[in-house]
Amino acid sequence: MAGRGTGGRGGGSAPPQEGAGSPRGAGPVNCGTVALVGRPNAGKSTLLNRLVGEKVSIVSDKPQTTRHRIAGIVNEARGQIVLFDLPGVHRPLHRMNVRMMHVLRDTMAEVDVVVQLFDASQPPGEGERFVTRLVAECGTQAVLVANKCDLAAARRRLDERFAFYTASHTYAERVALSALTGAGTERLLAALFALLPAGEPWLDPTLSTTQSERFFIAELIREAVLERVEQELPFTTAVHVRHLEEEEGERGPLLRVWADVVVERPSQKAIVVGRGGQVIRDIGSRARRQMEALLGARVFLDLRVKARRRWRDDTGFLRELEPLEAVGVAVGEGEEEG
Repeated sequence: MAGRGTGGRGGGSAPPQEGAGSPRGAGPVNCGTVALVGRPNAGKSTLLNRLVGEKVSIVSDKPQTTRHRIAGIVNEARGQIVLFDLPGVHRPLHRMNVRMMHVLRDTMAEVDVVVQLFDASQPPGEGERFVTRLVAECGTQAVLVANKCDLAAARRRLDERFAFYTASHTYAERVALSALTGAGTERLLAALFALLPAGEPWLDPTLSTTQSERFFIAELIREAVLERVEQELPFTTAVHVRHLEEEEGERGPLLRVWADVVVERPSQKAIVVGRGGQVIRDIGSRARRQMEALLGARVFLDLRVKARRRWRDDTGFLRELEPLEAVGVAVGEGEEEG
C-alpha cells in the first residue's frame, strides 16, 4: 500500500529517524508530535484525514469509532507533524475501554502539543469539563479547536463556547474550523508548526501513516459494519483479520483477506448476518470496494461472523486486535463459529 507504514508507531519520546532529511529537502524545519483529544464524535478522525490529505482513520457518527492510537503524518516545507487520533474521552466500562483511556493519557503526556477538539454546535457539559481537566493535568502545551464551524449553530455561540474552556485552562492558541469543509485548517497547521521544535523529521517523509496494512484492512471492515448495523452493536463489535495473502496476476495485484466480524452474543450475530446473509454480504461488498480504492489492488474478501462471549474483557484477544499485530492467529476457545 503506497505511502503507508509497516506497523510501527511514533511517540513524543522516540528519536527522529536517522537520515530522514527535511520533508521537502531544503532549509530548517519544525517537527514533532501532536495528539488529537476530545469527546466522542468531536470530529477528530475527520480532522486527521483532512490534515494528512488522505484517509488514514475510519469515520463514523457512532461513538467510540476510534479504539486505538491512529497515526497520520503531515509532510511539507515547514516540517513534519506526526498526528495521533486518540479514542474519544469516555467512562471506561470494560477492559478494552480501560486500555483505550490508558493509551490516551500516555500519549498526551508524550507529545509536543495537544489539540483539544470540541463540537462547537453543541453546548458543553461535564464531559467537556473532564476533557479540559485531562489536558490541564498532562502539562503539555495545548491548542483549543472549535470544530463544525460550518454549522450556523456553532458560529452563533462561538465566543461563548471558547469562554467555557478558557475559563479553566490557558491555551497556546485557539482556532475555529470545519474539518468537514477544510475551512480554518491552514490556520491550525500554522499554529502547530509554530509550537513544534526545530529539528529533523521523526519518520520517513514519504509515509502518511505508520499503521500496518493488516490493521488498516480491519478498520475498513469495521467502518463498513458501523455503517450497516444497529445503534447498540458498535460497542460489541470487532474485526479480526485471520490471514492475508498477496499475489501478482495477469490483471495486477490481488489481495486475499480472511476476516471475522466478532460480536458477543448469538442474537447480535443474527443481526450482523441478516436474513439470508444479506447484511454481511453488504458489509463485505462495501469493505472490499473501499480496500480496492485505497490499496490499489483487487481484493478477495472472505468475511464471517462469530460470537465470542465477553471479548471486550479478554486480554489475550484484545492483544490480537492491537494495531501492531502483524501475524495471523488461530481461532481461540470460547468462539461460536458461523
